[in-house]
Amino acid sequence: MKHYGICPGSCGEFIQGMIKDKEYLVSYAVNMYSRADIYEKSNNVNRGHFKSRRALEKVFEHFGFSKNDTKNISLRIKSNIPLGKGMASSTADIGATIKATLSFLNKDMTDEEISKIAATIEPTDSIYINDNCIFDPLKGEIFKKLGYIDGIKILTLEPDERLNTQHIRKRQDYFIKKKANEEKLKYAFDILEKGFENKDLSLVGKAATISSILNENIHKKEGLSEIIKISEDYGAYGVNVAHSGTVVGIILDKDMDEAKLKEKLIMNKIDKKYKKIYSLNVIRAGLKGGSYEVHKKSK
Repeated sequence: MKHYGICPGSCGEFIQGMIKDKEYLVSYAVNMYSRADIYEKSNNVNRGHFKSRRALEKVFEHFGFSKNDTKNISLRIKSNIPLGKGMASSTADIGATIKATLSFLNKDMTDEEISKIAATIEPTDSIYINDNCIFDPLKGEIFKKLGYIDGIKILTLEPDERLNTQHIRKRQDYFIKKKANEEKLKYAFDILEKGFENKDLSLVGKAATISSILNENIHKKEGLSEIIKISEDYGAYGVNVAHSGTVVGIILDKDMDEAKLKEKLIMNKIDKKYKKIYSLNVIRAGLKGGSYEVHKKSK
């Protein structure tokens, strides 16, 4: 019997920063996925990625089992989420692994309990939570649920450049610079909350753009001001970034023709830095998983 878990990725965050010495973010899920498969083997056990393996062990420990009980469990990860771009690739791997492990143990946990386990491995995103929410990435805790707005798509600008999230956070001035953005960030959070409350994508986009600009003192995105100008001229709702990554997202609704916007970006040579420009759908976040029989081929 094999057990699987599936978790979506993201395209950065609508907003992220510090308020009253605590870090908060509002991320969103997109239609890219990580899948974890686990099953028992007597030999040639595939341990999988280190962080995912640690997640598997932590679930066992949570339910009172020994780490030693995982030694014959093989773990394989398949993902189409780009690595090191701020698209929650490792968060998705960890979440998918936790969901597969829960199926293996025939146990259950809430989305927030899963988030808290993930946060003990590394700062995490809110993509395990069904609704968009204001979320503490260091503790894996929900501060406030915002709801969900249907029909959003993102024109994703992905550069070749990768970024190690942990390296960003370990910089001595990281929290100092985050703190410097606090007052303007409060304003952005207020706008974002009103946007979700009224299902007003223009307010969501405005908050995301503010947060993107504020984040320039943490990690600059080449050509961001030009991308914002082109997006505004086109009529897009706003621009968001991976605050600890390298991708940029332009917020659109499902009826907008992103092909014309892509043409404008290429005409302005934005593709020289952002080599891949493609559309993703914003989807409801959350984990899926279960089990299935593996049938051996007859000789």
